[in-house]
Amino acid sequence: MKTLRAPWSSAAFLVYLGGLTIFGSIVGLLSVQSSEQGAGGFVLWALLVFAAVGLSAFAFRRRGHFVTAGLLALSSVAAFVVLFGALLDWFGWLPHVDSPGFRGFHFWLLVLELLTAIAAAFALRMFGFPLLVLVIAAAGWYFATDLISNGGDWSAIVTIAVGLILLLVASGLDSGDSQVRAFWVHVVAGLTIGGGLLWFFHDGDLDWFLIGIAGLIYVAVGDRLSRSSWVVLGAWGILQTAAHYADKWSDINAVLFFPFYFLFPFGISFDGEYGGDARHQWAGPLVFAAAGSVLVGIALLLARRRRAVIPAAELL
Repeated sequence: MKTLRAPWSSAAFLVYLGGLTIFGSIVGLLSVQSSEQGAGGFVLWALLVFAAVGLSAFAFRRRGHFVTAGLLALSSVAAFVVLFGALLDWFGWLPHVDSPGFRGFHFWLLVLELLTAIAAAFALRMFGFPLLVLVIAAAGWYFATDLISNGGDWSAIVTIAVGLILLLVASGLDSGDSQVRAFWVHVVAGLTIGGGLLWFFHDGDLDWFLIGIAGLIYVAVGDRLSRSSWVVLGAWGILQTAAHYADKWSDINAVLFFPFYFLFPFGISFDGEYGGDARHQWAGPLVFAAAGSVLVGIALLLARRRRAVIPAAELL
């Protein structure tokens, strides 16, 4: 089926919000039932949920509501994976690991991960819903990393390598007639490369300086490829760098800068004690002001470069 591209509208927003809410509720329902039912009972519940969501997806597709059908197809993929996992658990084949992540070689977990990508690919072929590409790319990354690594630095290296491969795949899709599908491959590529870099560089001043440089490179890549996902992730990296130095040079109120500290994943607590210098309270706001000025400056530079091809009214 041809890939869908739904234009932005109030109706599109509501159907996406509603569909993703249904997705979350289905995952929550199955999680509750997994703890309350026995192995056989949970298989029955998972089968009923999968059948209900899958039939609903085909019914909406038949009526021409393709976006709604695609969102339900996304939920049906999740329900199918849970159903297969429930069957493995019923047979006693599903290993139970103490913590999530890449821990040892578990054959049936690898099968489940690969099956997630296959199920999403089948649903994409049937419904043409581009968000399913995100599931395929993410499941493919997890399967590849779980297969050939065992956590730690090696998993981060494999993650970066997979991200670079996904970037090549996305660039190939961009050059063909699959630009809509390429978007989500770009998203996963940016997240995996950035996640691997953050694994190695998140401690000292030099590390966060390099993350800021990586953020600028992300923005340049996004401009070169005309893909805003790279620009968004690059800006996120720049703000993370700003958060590090704001924390280092001042003891600022986390509530005031909560949006920025929410983006800062390492070592930040929200009790107002960050280990910074309380004598330089002004330094934190100035750091964020400088980061904002950098972002605005980059935006104006990119707009100037496009002045020849974009009407002046559309520029910043």
